[in-house]
Amino acid sequence: MSVRRKKRAEGHVNHERWLVSYADFITLLFAFFVVMFAVSQVDSKKVGRFTEAFSKALGNEMFPDRGKGILPAQDILQEVPKIEDGLPPELEKVRAALQELADKGDAQGLQLLRRRNELVLRLADGVFFESGDDRLKPAAALTLQALGPELGKRLLDVRVEGHTDNRPISNSRFRSNWELSTARAMVVLRQLASEGVAAEHLSAAGYGEFRPVASNAAEDGRKQNRRVDLVVAVSVPVDEHP
Repeated sequence: MSVRRKKRAEGHVNHERWLVSYADFITLLFAFFVVMFAVSQVDSKKVGRFTEAFSKALGNEMFPDRGKGILPAQDILQEVPKIEDGLPPELEKVRAALQELADKGDAQGLQLLRRRNELVLRLADGVFFESGDDRLKPAAALTLQALGPELGKRLLDVRVEGHTDNRPISNSRFRSNWELSTARAMVVLRQLASEGVAAEHLSAAGYGEFRPVASNAAEDGRKQNRRVDLVVAVSVPVDEHP
């Protein structure tokens, strides 16, 4: 007697297994964006206060060109806009007083500019120093004598920045424009301190040729780049630092 074997039914093939993997992927992607969104929720005011305090401690700007890339570029010129409305009240008083000094001729070679919420006192290189030298000219000393009392009687931070053009320096005292710009900044800083500006509110930095405000291709541009800037900001009390 023969036994008829039953054919084993073929298993059902699931053609929708990819949906499981796709659902897992979507879940992971959603979790990733949730984490990214949570990380992005930072207290901007606290970050701003920290950035300002940290910049002042270093004597430099952490983000000097907001809205621009952080990589250096040869053709980016850090031009300072002219003074407009918006300076803090204390700096506006300083600006008005110093403008009066400049109009009377007591502050020779002084140019007043605004850098965001800071007041920039630009001192022309030709008025203050001989080429390749860090010794103040007599007229420069008189200008700083006029500036010192006005800056010293207010709660202000003053950062002295030295700048040069891009021509290499060649003398026995300075090996590069960095040394020259730093030496000039220190000379101006010491003069301001002797005129009554508190030492704890003073700092100095030398940038050489690396922060131009004009093109170095022509003499007029190089002349503008050879300068000392006094960057004046309202002093932030220690207990307000984050």
